[in-house]
Amino acid sequence: MKAIMRVMTGLLLLAWLATGWTAPKIETWHTANGAKVLYVHTPDLPMVDIEVTFDAGSARDGKAWGLAAITNALLDAGTKGHDENAIAEGFNALGAQFGTSADRDMASLTLRTLARQPIMDEAVALFTEVLSQPAFPEGPFVRVKRNTLTALKEEEMKPSTLAARAFWKALYGDHPYAHPVSGLPETVKGLQLEQVRAFYKRYYVAKNGLISIVGAVDRKQAEALAERIMGALPAGKKAAPLPAPKPLDKAVDIEKPFQSTQTYYYLGQLGIKRGDADYYALFLGNHLLGGAGFGSLLMEEVREKRGLVYSVYSYFLPLKQPGPWLVSLSTKNATAYEADKVVRQTLKAFMQHIDPDKLQAIKDNLLGGWPLRFDSNAKILGYINMIGFYDLPLDYLERFPREIERLTADDVLAAWRRHIHPDRLVKVMVGGFKASKAQ
Repeated sequence: MKAIMRVMTGLLLLAWLATGWTAPKIETWHTANGAKVLYVHTPDLPMVDIEVTFDAGSARDGKAWGLAAITNALLDAGTKGHDENAIAEGFNALGAQFGTSADRDMASLTLRTLARQPIMDEAVALFTEVLSQPAFPEGPFVRVKRNTLTALKEEEMKPSTLAARAFWKALYGDHPYAHPVSGLPETVKGLQLEQVRAFYKRYYVAKNGLISIVGAVDRKQAEALAERIMGALPAGKKAAPLPAPKPLDKAVDIEKPFQSTQTYYYLGQLGIKRGDADYYALFLGNHLLGGAGFGSLLMEEVREKRGLVYSVYSYFLPLKQPGPWLVSLSTKNATAYEADKVVRQTLKAFMQHIDPDKLQAIKDNLLGGWPLRFDSNAKILGYINMIGFYDLPLDYLERFPREIERLTADDVLAAWRRHIHPDRLVKVMVGGFKASKAQ
């Protein structure tokens, strides 16, 4: 049976090739001032999607927690030539979509526009102006800072947010990944506009950046776009490597009473960084354990058999340095400790033995849906931006299904045993669980 299932998976890969399936062709080069470029030509839709990304996430905040997020949010708050209303109206008039985002590793700006002229030219001009000439006016800074403080104070009333904060802090200690991307009220309150301007000047530079282009533009046009957009920035220099976090040498249990009807739960540890050779085996194993929804072991044990939760899931979050692996759920206060027990039992059983038939079913599910993961420009853009930012191989999208297909249950178990240590996990519970424990 196992041999037959492996043959079926191999035939699935061959079927993709027979129907003309190929991974997107990714091309790369650098601009004259040192920015990395990744490009995929997709001529079927008369659109172009652009993302400019910098190593300027919250890990670069220093002690000014929240600085990276506020800097990124203020990019379209005004330039020397346009105020924030004119910028918004300009993109809307062109039918273009503009956005910004920041996380722990990166900060990005995105543009989606028609590839037809003069619309594309005008949209790119406005995008480049926002990227390279932000004025950081006082008024929007005060407003964004005030709104951020309001949101942070509201989040302090949410047990789910408190649990997440406690988990990251316990796992990372004084590492730059430990604090929330948006900062904390006490750190955001002290931010000054000059810090925003200095952060932008240091990190929003070509050599610290990446531009990804997907759409109905040929290589020559893509080269011109990259030079036009990134060429408007100073060359600068690449950000220094982040320090590696220290793995825990013992288990950590954090229980925070909070008046709520649910208890919010995290269990996890340091995982891996992007590019780790074991990622494929860890990803596949996690898909079986808790990453495949109703097809996962955690969902089967915690929800379907015992009815303890509505949802439970696990995932790896690889970053520049090792990101977390975690299990997350919420449950009734009265069943919080039972849920913790079942999660740990399920993890222990998983790491002792993996049913090859269940693993094969998960592999078939992953491989069968793999082409759908990049069936739009936006999805392709997300993947190539990840590939470029984390210096992954250009054939990553083609390599991934082949690596998954060749993995055995023994391969997966070996990787999990190398990286996951059930006796050194961080557990966080926030909610009304104390009363339930006493019962």
